[in-house]
Amino acid sequence: MSRRLVWWSIALSFLFTIVLGTSAHAGPKRVLVLPFDGNADGTTRSLVNAAVQKLARASADGAVVTVGDATFDETAAAVGCDPASPACAASVRTTLGVDELVYGSVTTDPAKQTTVVIRRSSVTSNPPRSTTIALAAEDSPDRIEQTLGPAFGVTAPNPEPIAPIPAPTPVPAGPRPDHTRRNIGIACVAGGGLGLAIGLALWGSESSKQDAIDRAPTKTVADLRRLQDLEDKAQTYAILGDVMIVAGLALGGVGGWILYKNHKTQESVVLTPVVTPTGPAVLLGGAW
Repeated sequence: MSRRLVWWSIALSFLFTIVLGTSAHAGPKRVLVLPFDGNADGTTRSLVNAAVQKLARASADGAVVTVGDATFDETAAAVGCDPASPACAASVRTTLGVDELVYGSVTTDPAKQTTVVIRRSSVTSNPPRSTTIALAAEDSPDRIEQTLGPAFGVTAPNPEPIAPIPAPTPVPAGPRPDHTRRNIGIACVAGGGLGLAIGLALWGSESSKQDAIDRAPTKTVADLRRLQDLEDKAQTYAILGDVMIVAGLALGGVGGWILYKNHKTQESVVLTPVVTPTGPAVLLGGAW
């Protein structure tokens, strides 16, 4: 083989190597998200891990995002570097063969304050970029995702304003009733009842006088005079009793009629169409 052929073979091999390297480098960016370390409880770390993985995918911009099984501390121990060293992140990223490494920690202090530290190591970030974010104990998964979003350049959209629920239309009051006739009717009924009571009392007195008349002696003139007085009183009681009974019944009847007519006059019904949160409706108002 001539020397010229050997040089051509070396040049072609070198060119082939460059082409392969360029093709491999031109592939999509690879991002690996590791589970977060820290002393926070499992539930909190699970919520943070889920939010970080979702945000990493949302901000991938065409990159291939995968999720690891081991934390950064565990991976660093396997690689053989100190997790606290800035160079360790680059060693782990190079060993795993990814372009970017996302990892961090979730810690909770005695005051129940949860702190999330997000670290991102790539070729252009040495040492790794670090973002510290505080979470509230009562934060929901959606709230955690919104709080961690800026670390990945993801901003939660503003919630759409909730239309206020219209206040129900007040029930319109019916016409103000005039109580004059009602009061007159009540007074008549009360007066009629009182007249009946007096009339019955007078009848009772007449009855007792009649008993005294039946038992009165009639032997002397004085006895006859007393008997006459008893008969006069009994007759007076009877007449007054009759008058009071008749007057009481009449007055009570008039009062009852006035109350009945007033009740029929005061009845009024008002129907008003309104709009409620669930749809149109009709309000019933008035006086009875």
